[in-house]
Amino acid sequence: MMNPARRKTDQPLVLPQLPNEVFLEIAYLLCTSDLRQLGRVNRRLQDFVADYLSRYRYNVGIHALPNELVLEIAQHLGHQKDCSHLARASQRFYPVVMRYIVRHDVVSSGSSLLNFAAKRNLVGMARRIIRLGGDVNTRIEFSTRLVGKQLTPLATAARHGHQRIVKMLLEFGASHFVDGKRLPLALAILSRHENVAMILSQELDSSEASFTSSTRQTLLQMACAAQLVSLVRYYLEHIPCSSHDCDVALLRIIQKDARKIGIIKRQLYEDVFQIVLMLLRHGANPD
Repeated sequence: MMNPARRKTDQPLVLPQLPNEVFLEIAYLLCTSDLRQLGRVNRRLQDFVADYLSRYRYNVGIHALPNELVLEIAQHLGHQKDCSHLARASQRFYPVVMRYIVRHDVVSSGSSLLNFAAKRNLVGMARRIIRLGGDVNTRIEFSTRLVGKQLTPLATAARHGHQRIVKMLLEFGASHFVDGKRLPLALAILSRHENVAMILSQELDSSEASFTSSTRQTLLQMACAAQLVSLVRYYLEHIPCSSHDCDVALLRIIQKDARKIGIIKRQLYEDVFQIVLMLLRHGANPD
């Protein structure tokens, strides 16, 4: 019979009990992401992995270069995508190279990255670009059916419904207008981003209530067509609207709803019903 004491000493070591020499062999075969996973096993492995990465991964070769040389490399790469790959090579490179990318974009490309950040709701990136001198009203080419072929960062953020970016751009002085038109507001309405449209409507007055474009609709009519109940209520209660404007808005929302279901024996959607009632209460002619 096997001695119990001997059986106990012959038990294999579990992973956290292995000597550092064995961990070095294991770490050599693992990629950086797998090493980070290994470091989550316990405190001892966390300390080992942190020391290993610092000694053998992060501070060797290109990762050990001073910031000045890293910037020289970034300047010679030329293409923005290549610079972006360099920035992601290590945590130390990222702030250094991204600052260079943003400054170069502001000086040479008209702050085009600001529209990129506005489209993807990258608030921190957008704020960094503006603080480094980015033009908050820069434009990019974009075909719309409303007006022109250019979008500002505010118009881009409004079109995609990013409230935080919209608020931040307004705080930094972004213009509500593109070529004299409230394009950001119109795009928010057409895209049915009601909360963004409400934000952009706060300083609206009666002289700006009409939006002359290829659609030939006022903002009230556009809000009705988009079935944005809260926005329609806000316009009717805070911005003077002519009876003709209400008549046209009523006609268009009924026509639009009728095309969806059919005029005979159709049932109005709840939001359409609410909008119709509001228009009638504000003097719209049902005839």
